[in-house]
Amino acid sequence: MIRRLLLLAAFAVAATASAETLEQTFDRTLDLRPGTRVAIDNTNGSVIVRAWDQPRIHIRAVKHVESRDSDTAKQGLIDTRIEVTPSAGALKIHTVFPRSKDGIFDLIAGTSIDSSVSYEIDVPRSLDLHVETVNGHIEAKGIRGAITLSTTNGRIEVTHCAGALDASTTNGRITAELLELTPGQRVQLETINGRIALALPKTIAANIDAETSHGSINTTLPVLANGSAHHALRGTINGGGRGEVRLRTTNGSIDIRGL
Repeated sequence: MIRRLLLLAAFAVAATASAETLEQTFDRTLDLRPGTRVAIDNTNGSVIVRAWDQPRIHIRAVKHVESRDSDTAKQGLIDTRIEVTPSAGALKIHTVFPRSKDGIFDLIAGTSIDSSVSYEIDVPRSLDLHVETVNGHIEAKGIRGAITLSTTNGRIEVTHCAGALDASTTNGRITAELLELTPGQRVQLETINGRIALALPKTIAANIDAETSHGSINTTLPVLANGSAHHALRGTINGGGRGEVRLRTTNGSIDIRGL
Protein backbone atom coordinates (compact mmCIF):
# COMPACT_ATOMS: atom_id res chain seq x y z
CA MET A 1 0.00 0.00 0.00
CA ILE A 2 2.81 2.39 0.93
CA ARG A 3 4.64 1.59 -2.29
CA ARG A 4 1.52 2.34 -4.29
CA LEU A 5 1.09 5.69 -2.59
CA LEU A 6 4.73 6.57 -3.28
CA LEU A 7 4.28 5.74 -6.94
CA LEU A 8 1.17 7.89 -7.13
CA ALA A 9 3.03 10.75 -5.44
CA ALA A 10 5.85 10.40 -7.97
CA PHE A 11 3.35 10.63 -10.82
CA ALA A 12 1.85 13.74 -9.23
CA VAL A 13 5.24 15.45 -8.98
CA ALA A 14 6.03 14.58 -12.60
CA ALA A 15 2.67 15.94 -13.72
CA THR A 16 3.28 19.24 -11.97
CA ALA A 17 6.83 19.58 -13.25
CA SER A 18 5.85 19.23 -16.91
CA ALA A 19 2.65 21.26 -16.85
CA GLU A 20 1.52 23.10 -19.99
CA THR A 21 0.65 26.73 -19.23
CA LEU A 22 -1.62 28.89 -21.40
CA GLU A 23 -2.92 32.43 -20.95
CA GLN A 24 -5.43 34.56 -22.82
CA THR A 25 -6.54 38.17 -22.28
CA PHE A 26 -10.17 39.30 -22.32
CA ASP A 27 -10.69 43.03 -22.97
CA ARG A 28 -14.05 44.74 -23.33
CA THR A 29 -15.49 48.23 -22.79
CA LEU A 30 -19.19 49.09 -22.42
CA ASP A 31 -21.12 52.28 -21.70
CA LEU A 32 -22.50 52.32 -18.19
CA ARG A 33 -24.84 54.74 -16.47
CA PRO A 34 -23.97 56.07 -13.00
CA GLY A 35 -25.84 54.15 -10.34
CA THR A 36 -25.77 50.89 -12.26
CA ARG A 37 -25.32 47.80 -10.08
CA VAL A 38 -22.27 45.78 -11.15
CA ALA A 39 -22.09 42.15 -10.01
CA ILE A 40 -18.95 40.03 -10.54
CA ASP A 41 -18.60 36.38 -9.64
CA ASN A 42 -15.45 34.33 -9.88
CA THR A 43 -14.03 31.15 -8.35
CA ASN A 44 -10.26 31.15 -8.77
CA GLY A 45 -8.54 34.48 -9.19
CA SER A 46 -8.33 38.02 -7.88
CA VAL A 47 -10.80 40.83 -8.61
CA ILE A 48 -9.62 44.45 -8.60
CA VAL A 49 -12.19 47.21 -9.20
CA ARG A 50 -11.18 50.87 -9.50
CA ALA A 51 -13.32 53.95 -10.04
CA TRP A 52 -12.54 56.34 -12.89
CA ASP A 53 -14.11 59.47 -14.34
CA GLN A 54 -15.66 57.90 -17.43
CA PRO A 55 -19.26 56.80 -18.06
CA ARG A 56 -18.26 53.27 -19.04
CA ILE A 57 -16.84 50.06 -17.69
CA HIS A 58 -13.56 48.60 -18.87
CA ILE A 59 -13.10 44.90 -18.17
CA ARG A 60 -9.66 43.37 -18.51
CA ALA A 61 -9.20 39.77 -17.45
CA VAL A 62 -6.43 37.22 -17.83
CA LYS A 63 -7.41 33.57 -18.19
CA HIS A 64 -4.71 31.21 -16.92
CA VAL A 65 -4.83 27.45 -17.53
CA GLU A 66 -2.40 24.68 -16.60
CA SER A 67 -2.44 21.00 -17.52
CA ARG A 68 0.15 18.33 -18.19
CA ASP A 69 -1.69 17.47 -21.39
CA SER A 70 -1.46 20.08 -24.17
CA ASP A 71 -4.87 19.29 -25.66
CA THR A 72 -6.51 19.43 -22.24
CA ALA A 73 -4.93 22.83 -21.61
CA LYS A 74 -6.15 24.18 -24.95
CA GLN A 75 -9.66 22.90 -24.36
CA GLY A 76 -9.57 24.29 -20.82
CA LEU A 77 -8.74 27.73 -22.19
CA ILE A 78 -11.76 27.50 -24.50
CA ASP A 79 -14.00 26.28 -21.69
CA THR A 80 -12.92 29.09 -19.36
CA ARG A 81 -15.37 31.81 -20.35
CA ILE A 82 -16.34 35.29 -19.25
CA GLU A 83 -19.99 36.16 -19.77
CA VAL A 84 -21.00 39.83 -19.61
CA THR A 85 -24.74 40.40 -19.39
CA PRO A 86 -26.15 43.95 -19.30
CA SER A 87 -29.72 44.60 -18.20
CA ALA A 88 -31.82 47.51 -17.01
CA GLY A 89 -29.90 49.09 -14.14
CA ALA A 90 -27.43 46.22 -13.78
CA LEU A 91 -24.42 44.53 -15.35
CA LYS A 92 -23.40 40.96 -14.51
CA ILE A 93 -19.93 39.51 -15.12
CA HIS A 94 -20.02 35.73 -14.74
CA THR A 95 -16.96 33.45 -14.86
CA VAL A 96 -17.37 29.92 -16.23
CA PHE A 97 -14.69 27.34 -15.44
CA PRO A 98 -14.00 23.94 -17.07
CA ARG A 99 -15.45 20.82 -15.51
CA SER A 100 -13.22 19.76 -12.65
CA LYS A 101 -10.67 17.04 -13.44
CA ASP A 102 -8.74 16.62 -10.23
CA GLY A 103 -9.08 12.93 -9.48
CA ILE A 104 -6.03 10.75 -8.91
CA PHE A 105 -6.44 8.99 -12.27
CA ASP A 106 -6.69 12.33 -14.10
CA LEU A 107 -3.53 13.37 -12.32
CA ILE A 108 -1.71 10.20 -13.35
CA ALA A 109 -2.97 10.44 -16.93
CA GLY A 110 -1.96 14.07 -17.14
CA THR A 111 -5.50 15.28 -17.89
CA SER A 112 -6.02 17.20 -14.65
CA ILE A 113 -6.54 20.93 -15.15
CA ASP A 114 -6.05 24.06 -13.08
CA SER A 115 -7.63 27.31 -14.26
CA SER A 116 -8.01 30.82 -12.89
CA VAL A 117 -9.20 34.25 -14.05
CA SER A 118 -7.80 37.52 -12.68
CA TYR A 119 -9.82 40.71 -13.22
CA GLU A 120 -8.91 44.39 -13.36
CA ILE A 121 -12.02 46.51 -13.90
CA ASP A 122 -12.55 50.27 -14.19
CA VAL A 123 -16.03 51.58 -13.38
CA PRO A 124 -17.83 54.92 -12.86
CA ARG A 125 -17.59 56.17 -9.29
CA SER A 126 -21.30 56.18 -8.48
CA LEU A 127 -22.56 52.63 -8.52
CA ASP A 128 -23.36 49.65 -6.34
CA LEU A 129 -20.77 46.87 -6.45
CA HIS A 130 -21.09 43.18 -5.64
CA VAL A 131 -18.02 40.92 -5.94
CA GLU A 132 -17.80 37.25 -5.05
CA THR A 133 -14.89 34.85 -5.46
CA VAL A 134 -13.51 31.82 -3.61
CA ASN A 135 -9.74 31.69 -4.05
CA GLY A 136 -8.38 35.17 -4.61
CA HIS A 137 -8.12 38.63 -3.08
CA ILE A 138 -10.53 41.50 -3.75
CA GLU A 139 -9.74 45.20 -4.03
CA ALA A 140 -12.15 48.13 -4.43
CA LYS A 141 -11.00 51.73 -4.80
CA GLY A 142 -12.92 55.00 -5.13
CA ILE A 143 -16.44 53.51 -5.26
CA ARG A 144 -19.27 55.72 -4.00
CA GLY A 145 -22.14 53.31 -3.47
CA ALA A 146 -23.15 50.18 -1.62
CA ILE A 147 -20.34 47.59 -1.71
CA THR A 148 -20.60 43.86 -1.00
CA LEU A 149 -17.40 41.79 -1.18
CA SER A 150 -16.98 38.11 -0.39
CA THR A 151 -14.13 35.61 -0.71
CA THR A 152 -13.00 32.50 1.14
CA ASN A 153 -9.23 32.43 0.71
CA GLY A 154 -7.87 35.91 0.21
CA ARG A 155 -7.56 39.39 1.64
CA ILE A 156 -9.99 42.26 1.06
CA GLU A 157 -8.84 45.86 0.59
CA VAL A 158 -11.17 48.85 0.30
CA THR A 159 -9.73 52.35 -0.17
CA HIS A 160 -11.19 55.84 -0.76
CA CYS A 161 -14.74 54.52 -0.84
CA ALA A 162 -17.95 56.02 0.55
CA GLY A 163 -21.14 54.23 1.46
CA ALA A 164 -22.42 51.03 3.01
CA LEU A 165 -19.90 48.18 3.10
CA ASP A 166 -20.31 44.46 3.70
CA ALA A 167 -17.05 42.50 3.40
CA SER A 168 -16.33 38.93 4.48
CA THR A 169 -13.55 36.39 4.09
CA THR A 170 -12.45 33.25 5.89
CA ASN A 171 -8.68 33.21 5.49
CA GLY A 172 -7.37 36.73 5.04
CA ARG A 173 -7.23 40.21 6.49
CA ILE A 174 -9.69 43.02 5.80
CA THR A 175 -8.48 46.59 5.33
CA ALA A 176 -11.09 49.29 4.74
CA GLU A 177 -10.99 53.06 4.37
CA LEU A 178 -14.31 54.89 4.17
CA LEU A 179 -14.45 58.60 3.43
CA GLU A 180 -18.12 58.91 4.36
CA LEU A 181 -20.86 57.01 6.14
CA THR A 182 -24.28 58.65 6.04
CA PRO A 183 -27.11 57.98 8.52
CA GLY A 184 -28.76 54.64 7.93
CA GLN A 185 -25.73 53.07 6.28
CA ARG A 186 -24.00 50.02 7.72
CA VAL A 187 -20.44 48.73 7.78
CA GLN A 188 -19.98 45.03 8.42
CA LEU A 189 -16.55 43.40 8.22
CA GLU A 190 -16.04 39.76 9.12
CA THR A 191 -13.16 37.29 8.87
CA ILE A 192 -12.01 34.20 10.75
CA ASN A 193 -8.26 34.06 10.24
CA GLY A 194 -7.02 37.61 9.82
CA ARG A 195 -6.93 41.10 11.29
CA ILE A 196 -9.36 43.92 10.59
CA ALA A 197 -8.18 47.49 10.04
CA LEU A 198 -10.87 50.15 9.56
CA ALA A 199 -10.37 53.87 8.91
CA LEU A 200 -13.33 56.25 9.32
CA PRO A 201 -13.77 60.04 9.29
CA LYS A 202 -13.05 61.58 12.70
CA THR A 203 -16.44 63.33 12.56
CA ILE A 204 -18.45 60.17 12.00
CA ALA A 205 -21.40 59.56 14.33
CA ALA A 206 -22.12 55.85 14.61
CA ASN A 207 -22.76 52.91 16.88
CA ILE A 208 -19.92 50.38 17.05
CA ASP A 209 -19.90 46.68 17.86
CA ALA A 210 -16.46 45.03 17.59
CA GLU A 211 -15.39 41.61 18.80
CA THR A 212 -12.47 39.19 18.40
CA SER A 213 -11.89 35.80 19.99
CA HIS A 214 -8.09 35.81 19.91
CA GLY A 215 -6.68 39.31 19.57
CA SER A 216 -6.86 42.88 20.84
CA ILE A 217 -9.04 45.85 19.88
CA ASN A 218 -7.46 49.28 19.45
CA THR A 219 -9.04 52.58 18.43
CA THR A 220 -7.89 56.18 17.97
CA LEU A 221 -11.49 57.39 17.68
CA PRO A 222 -13.31 58.51 20.84
CA VAL A 223 -15.62 55.61 21.70
CA LEU A 224 -18.05 55.98 24.59
CA ALA A 225 -18.20 52.33 25.63
CA ASN A 226 -21.33 50.75 27.04
CA GLY A 227 -19.61 47.40 27.22
CA SER A 228 -15.93 46.66 26.80
CA ALA A 229 -13.38 43.95 27.47
CA HIS A 230 -10.04 42.91 26.07
CA HIS A 231 -11.77 41.07 23.22
CA ALA A 232 -14.86 43.27 22.70
CA LEU A 233 -15.83 46.91 22.28
CA ARG A 234 -19.39 48.21 22.10
CA GLY A 235 -20.47 51.82 22.25
CA THR A 236 -20.87 55.03 20.29
CA ILE A 237 -18.61 57.36 18.35
CA ASN A 238 -19.36 61.09 18.58
CA GLY A 239 -22.66 60.46 20.33
CA GLY A 240 -23.74 57.65 18.05
CA GLY A 241 -26.23 57.88 15.26
CA ARG A 242 -28.07 55.84 12.72
CA GLY A 243 -24.85 54.55 11.22
CA GLU A 244 -23.82 51.05 12.32
CA VAL A 245 -20.31 49.54 12.42
CA ARG A 246 -20.00 45.82 13.14
CA LEU A 247 -16.58 44.10 13.16
CA ARG A 248 -15.90 40.42 13.78
CA THR A 249 -12.78 38.23 13.65
CA THR A 250 -11.76 35.04 15.38
CA ASN A 251 -7.98 34.96 15.05
CA GLY A 252 -6.72 38.50 14.68
CA SER A 253 -6.71 42.00 16.09
CA ILE A 254 -9.09 44.87 15.28
CA ASP A 255 -7.72 48.38 14.68
CA ILE A 256 -9.94 51.43 14.20
CA ARG A 257 -8.49 54.83 13.33
CA GLY A 258 -9.70 58.25 12.27
CA LEU A 259 -9.05 59.93 8.95
